[in-house]
Amino acid sequence: MIEELKLNKLFKIYPWLILTIIIFFIIANSLFKIFYPLYIPEPGKEVYFPPKIGIREISNKLEKEGVVRSAFFLRLYLFLLGKANKIRAGFYHFKGNLNIKDVSEILIRGGKGITITFSEGLTLVEINHLLNKNKLNINLSQYKLKDFPESELLKYFPSEAKLEGFLMPDTYEFFYEETEREIIEKFLKNFIKKALPEFLKYPENNFYEKLILASILEKEAKYIDDMKIIAGILENRLKINKKLEVDATLAYINCQIYPCNWKVNPKELRTNKSLYNTYLNFGYPPTPISNPGLNAIKASLEPIKTDYLYYITNKEGRAIFAKIFKEHQKNIQKYLKNSE
Repeated sequence: MIEELKLNKLFKIYPWLILTIIIFFIIANSLFKIFYPLYIPEPGKEVYFPPKIGIREISNKLEKEGVVRSAFFLRLYLFLLGKANKIRAGFYHFKGNLNIKDVSEILIRGGKGITITFSEGLTLVEINHLLNKNKLNINLSQYKLKDFPESELLKYFPSEAKLEGFLMPDTYEFFYEETEREIIEKFLKNFIKKALPEFLKYPENNFYEKLILASILEKEAKYIDDMKIIAGILENRLKINKKLEVDATLAYINCQIYPCNWKVNPKELRTNKSLYNTYLNFGYPPTPISNPGLNAIKASLEPIKTDYLYYITNKEGRAIFAKIFKEHQKNIQKYLKNSE
């Protein structure tokens, strides 16, 4: 009888004991997968997530790559934090001892796209080359401002203008899945943000002509104070119907294919009939010849008025000015010929 009572009691306790053990193992396994780190040795693992990717795809990929033990628990942890739908596209780097908490923190901080820095004075062709070098297949030369009808730039610049001059120098972040238009819009929006306010300070100007002037200054001078004086010189020459005679505008003709060659053959100054030859043609060239930075744009809008009509640049990059041609020739002899 006693034995029967013991057996009955055991049978009553047994299911609960089994259930307790199962729950214990589930909790233990969960805690293990969440908190016990995986070791990812140097150099680590770089994982790329494209734009608009979902949290399920992200977590499954990280489990497959051996970054986390459980895609489910990663999703659960991010949902509990309210961050599951806020993971940005880009490259993520994982290394060292990482548990789900650590991986989640990396994801929340955000990934990095393809980062490219475009310096002042690059041409459209050079920028196009840098984009394609980073596997962002694009053809910038086929677009005009009118192809972006939503852009505020159409209020102030010719709709038929090509993109030369509007590709604002800066550091940009791109993603492989972005279209050509999305990539270009990043440049144009940055131009609107940084450059357009400078133009709007001087509404009496022809903005496109000032952009062309800024593109010339970017190639002709190194320092903003020199740029402002040269801007004044070029405007002085226009006022007295004198040709600009700028080497860089002619050199631009040789920059329609990569790599650009900014050296000018003296013979071309007299023979090249292109509209970009400011030794033969009056006025500005038809388009910008580079993509100028803010200093050049400000200098074009704030020219310093002087009596100078000529300038050269010495080997240190400083501009030397002259009022008359005879003085200009002396400067060439002194600063350029003697330094060859």
